[in-house]
Amino acid sequence: MSTPAGWYPDPSRQAQLRWWDGERWTEHTHTPAPAPGPGLDLRKDTPGTGDPWQHGQQHGQHRPYPTYGAYGDPAAGRSSARALATPDGQPLGNLGLRLLARIVDWVLVSVIATLAGWSLVQRMVRSMDDTLTAAVAGDPTASLRLLEDPGFNAALSSFTFVLIAVSAAYTVLPLRFYGATPGKALFGLRVRPWERPGHPTWGQSILRWLTSDLAVQLFWPYAVLDYLWPTWDRRKQALHDKPGGTVVVRRRR
Repeated sequence: MSTPAGWYPDPSRQAQLRWWDGERWTEHTHTPAPAPGPGLDLRKDTPGTGDPWQHGQQHGQHRPYPTYGAYGDPAAGRSSARALATPDGQPLGNLGLRLLARIVDWVLVSVIATLAGWSLVQRMVRSMDDTLTAAVAGDPTASLRLLEDPGFNAALSSFTFVLIAVSAAYTVLPLRFYGATPGKALFGLRVRPWERPGHPTWGQSILRWLTSDLAVQLFWPYAVLDYLWPTWDRRKQALHDKPGGTVVVRRRR
């Protein structure tokens, strides 16, 4: 049986712990390491040299190290479907707070886009008001004329462009420079790469927007699957997290 993922004494420096991802050592370290119990041989608790918990259990000890980033309970030799934190120990974000953050971001983007394209909104409202008046007067073709109205269609196309541009700026720039949109920051959430701490790169920020907000604009049913995906994903990633390898975490205090 392979050694489960977890923090173990660093083979190169036993004063600290190093993250073992289940197959190999990573660059993630954790200090200070808890002092081992009496009779605990660190060499026997190192991945690649046998069962990391067997020696401690022989002495009636419980697992002595934290399990950040682990799947399930390594002490029991099992893996579950969900991670609790990133490899370096930052807890993953709560799904309920993530949904609230998305709602806040959506409202703010809509308000900003409406203000930026106010003249276009007025043109669409006038066209819809004329259509409603004609429909109330008994004109059965009023709704069809609205869809064929070049003025309405031009205003709708232009406003859609404004909405996409606002969404891109609102999402990509804060992610790249602050690691969070205003909605996520409000609820103490951050976006970061899974493998390392820090803000997403330009590529990760753009990919996250392309596969989220833009994809929803082009095909709205995608939003349902995208929003539900974290409920069963091992790292609580949405579909728009997958291309860039990002995750949503709780802000460090």
